[in-house]
Amino acid sequence: MFSTLLSDEPGSASRRFFLWAIVWLIAPVFIGLFMAILLYAPPVQLLEPAWLRPYINFGRIRPLHVNLAIFGWLSMVYVGAIYYLLPRLAGTKLFSERLANLTLVLWNLFVAAMVISLPLGFNTGRKYAEVVWVLKVLFVAILVLLAVNVWGTVRRRAEKNLYVSAWHFVLAATVFIPVYIIGGKVVPLEIVNGQLALDFSGAYVGMNDNIINFFFVHNLFNVWFTTIAVGLAYYLLPKLTGKPLYSHRLAIWGFFTVWTGQHHQLWSPSPYWLQTLTVIFSILAAIPTSAFLFNFYKTMEGRWSLVVSDIRVRWLVVGTIFWGLTCVQGVAQSFPNFSLGIHFTNWVIAHSHLAFVGDYSFWMFALIYLLLPEVAHRPIYSRRLTEWHFWLTLGGLLIFMLALFAAGLIQGQNWMTGGIPFIETVRAMNSFFLARLIGGALMVVGQLVFAYNIYRTVSAREPVPSRAVSAVAAPASE
Repeated sequence: MFSTLLSDEPGSASRRFFLWAIVWLIAPVFIGLFMAILLYAPPVQLLEPAWLRPYINFGRIRPLHVNLAIFGWLSMVYVGAIYYLLPRLAGTKLFSERLANLTLVLWNLFVAAMVISLPLGFNTGRKYAEVVWVLKVLFVAILVLLAVNVWGTVRRRAEKNLYVSAWHFVLAATVFIPVYIIGGKVVPLEIVNGQLALDFSGAYVGMNDNIINFFFVHNLFNVWFTTIAVGLAYYLLPKLTGKPLYSHRLAIWGFFTVWTGQHHQLWSPSPYWLQTLTVIFSILAAIPTSAFLFNFYKTMEGRWSLVVSDIRVRWLVVGTIFWGLTCVQGVAQSFPNFSLGIHFTNWVIAHSHLAFVGDYSFWMFALIYLLLPEVAHRPIYSRRLTEWHFWLTLGGLLIFMLALFAAGLIQGQNWMTGGIPFIETVRAMNSFFLARLIGGALMVVGQLVFAYNIYRTVSAREPVPSRAVSAVAAPASE
């Protein structure tokens, strides 16, 4: 049993990370759909058995929805990709396949414990760091195992000059550890009356807790999600277009200018100098954004027709368009006057889904359709299903986002007038919540189509020889 779980078969950890990521993807999309139903028709909650309502309600399942999507789906795809691509970029084998599979076992244990603990109310109340202290310690251990494998692989590389994607992987695997330790308050110490005391609450004291929490929130996206995602996009771009990256130097320059901001703290009791500094750093985010988008555009020149013929390129290109919009919004939201009008509204929900679904997940769908045939030694089961997956997801996301962007602007305008009763604004949201529900339902169906397509792919009886798999990596069946 242990020899199977901790297999040393090359590529086994990557394959398992990809497949488990898809398993964990299904849970948050259904939870999100249920939350959309509750927002549109709250009395649905009364249809639950009385004993179940304390555990299955919006306040309990919302953090589960977010954490499953972040750590169950997206992060596991990231790690599977790193384990598969880094050895190839370094010209060597993965440092330890068994260690990678151990990381997978512990990661699944972490996610499963999250599924049990969050609905039961074991929640620190801190955004993206809701899990209890013992699970945070486990996750730090997981991140350390990942970093050991990453650095061990890079240290024995045969390739002297590393491609920019490898730089992104190494940075994220290294820097995210202290970010998570600080942001999650993994070290359980607090100063009380001038003395150190143990504190396992997972929260700091007063406004400092809020500041550090959003330090973690923004760096979760910048250091972890964006850094790895851009690294993977830099791999996908030349791989799918058959062209070299336009400028590796520009990519490296963009890599060394990854900025972060804390603009969610505008209009808060945090120090004004800190709010000003975060506005500056948020505006400076335009530097790496512009570098990536220019590099992307120049590399795609002469290859735009692939958007029609290759579903993987379509995911990549549309995801890049959404990423550019996300970054423009992020800079705009750092301006105090604009932030005043949209903060605490549904605009923020639309913005977060634009980033998480439209950017990162779209890129990861392209990655899975490219790499899964290689690690599973089987072609994607159905081209037609990949098309359904794309259009259902894109259509649902557009309906979802446009409805919530409009709802957010209306909310902000009504609140700022000061003369409209709050409950009237709440009632005005109902039609927008219906659109959110319809868009969410379309995205759920899209992910079910995706999961079915992958299931039929990996369950095919006849594997394809390793050398032939690249020739059938594109969806093969209509």
